Amino acid sequence: MRFRGILLTLVVLLAVLFSVVNWSVVVTSVPVNLLVATVQLPLGFMLLAIAVGLSLIFFATALFDRAGQLLRVTQLERQIEGLQAKMDQRRLAEVAQLEQAYLSRCDALDEQLASGLMRLEAALGERLEAVETRTKERLEDVKERVVLVRNELAADIAEAEDTLTRRVQGEEIEPH
Repeated sequence: MRFRGILLTLVVLLAVLFSVVNWSVVVTSVPVNLLVATVQLPLGFMLLAIAVGLSLIFFATALFDRAGQLLRVTQLERQIEGLQAKMDQRRLAEVAQLEQAYLSRCDALDEQLASGLMRLEAALGERLEAVETRTKERLEDVKERVVLVRNELAADIAEAEDTLTRRVQGEEIEPH
């Protein structure tokens, strides 16, 4: 479009220059046959006026064409803006859905962790009770053995004292 405008401007300028150089010929009246009548008119001036008129028509149509293109571009820009707004709304809706899904998944994981911790705590409690029970049983066994060993030791000591006492008194001791 830019090239056509420059070319047309050059042609018009050349035509104006040609008309200025040949102005006396342009304004000379000649008989012109209009098919209905013959009239004396300056033919060069008429042709120049027709050329200028056609150029103005060309410029006007180019201007209206450009205005139509600009209007179409403006409409397309509005459509693009509307589509972008819709796309932004969809993105926001998708982000909200993803956030909601993420939050619900986090809540589910939190519940799973809490229930797992409760089960683990219960299992640890049961094991601790079992360990305590076994420890108490072993402690009772150890106490019983200590009492038994103490009693045996006391018996052995009493027997040894008895044996020592008899030896000191001169009695004869029989080996066991």
